Amino acid sequence: MRYTVTTLVLGLLLMPILAAGEEAWAIHAEVNMTTLDEGGLSEVYMPLELARDPSVPDGYVQWSWWSWSADTGSDWPDDDALYRASNRNISLNATASLPFVEHHPLASQETVALEGKVKVVSAEDRVRMVAFDIAITPQVNLSNHTILYVVLTENVAEDQQRRQVDHLVRELRPEVSFSVKANTTTEFVSMLPADHLEAAGVNLAKHPTGWSYSVAVFGTEVGENNTARLLTLAHGDLPSPSIHSDLSQAWTPLLLSAITAVIAVSIIVAVRQREQVIPKLQATWEGEERTSTSITIYAGLHDFRITNWQVSPPWRFKRRPPKLNLPAGESKTIVVDFREAVRHDCHIEVAIDIETYGAWKQHLWLKAGKAAEASHQEEE
Repeated sequence: MRYTVTTLVLGLLLMPILAAGEEAWAIHAEVNMTTLDEGGLSEVYMPLELARDPSVPDGYVQWSWWSWSADTGSDWPDDDALYRASNRNISLNATASLPFVEHHPLASQETVALEGKVKVVSAEDRVRMVAFDIAITPQVNLSNHTILYVVLTENVAEDQQRRQVDHLVRELRPEVSFSVKANTTTEFVSMLPADHLEAAGVNLAKHPTGWSYSVAVFGTEVGENNTARLLTLAHGDLPSPSIHSDLSQAWTPLLLSAITAVIAVSIIVAVRQREQVIPKLQATWEGEERTSTSITIYAGLHDFRITNWQVSPPWRFKRRPPKLNLPAGESKTIVVDFREAVRHDCHIEVAIDIETYGAWKQHLWLKAGKAAEASHQEEE
């Protein structure tokens, strides 16, 4: 009997080590997502001079966007802020003295049910990241433009120049890898990976507290021509490991790591398989006139076809780009012409259909003098 118990204990202690060889994740903290029943979301685009934060309605979650690191040398991330402003057709003015604010009240009727867990995890390198286990169920048929965002904010952020902002958005990830049909539940994992968090100035091992998460779904019902509205919103403190523990609790992390190792391996495999399947698109301007762009398309592990191209106004195609079929592992370069050059950034949306994976969208964002790479792979 003593031998059996000793073997069991040793096996539990060794499981995390063996699992590490299979690139398993350790779960450091987790919490159930909490959805709001009322209130909404306020997006605050901070001015360059960081004027006082505007008043946000009671019960509203705040996302503060900082767009001026290239102008000020701040170490705060600004790429997601620039993407979000472009996505919302907001023109940011460096001379503005007041923040630009958008208020998004929650939909009066429940159109989306959202459940899941938020986890702080790490792989064998022990660098921590955030995993969102999400189950989403539309209550009505939603439009194909419905999108879910997972967001990490810092409650009180300070850059290396001693600027301070409350509720600063450190990392944003859009997802559309779910069904928009009524009463259809989709379960998936959305990751804020370690390299993205590091680039955004987030170190959850050194600073495990002071962060908040948000999961927001924007969209409309099928047939509505309205601007996408906030359908549901989950928000709360990012979970963090307990700072104090007694001797009886000291074994808990090892036991939890052993129990969750198998689940963690399956999550890693699913995420990596999806990344390998998604095609990659890269674009560069052709010539100094910037009326043409060269787009190189790299197929992933599955055959796919491009079903549609769209470009955001005021840009207009001179002729519609071709609908291509590309076998797995192949690549192709095409030139896309525009009717005239425009001083705004060029945002191209590419609809694709991947064999066995269904319909997805990719986005290309061309800035003056820079190349663009497809980002925010999205499934319809």
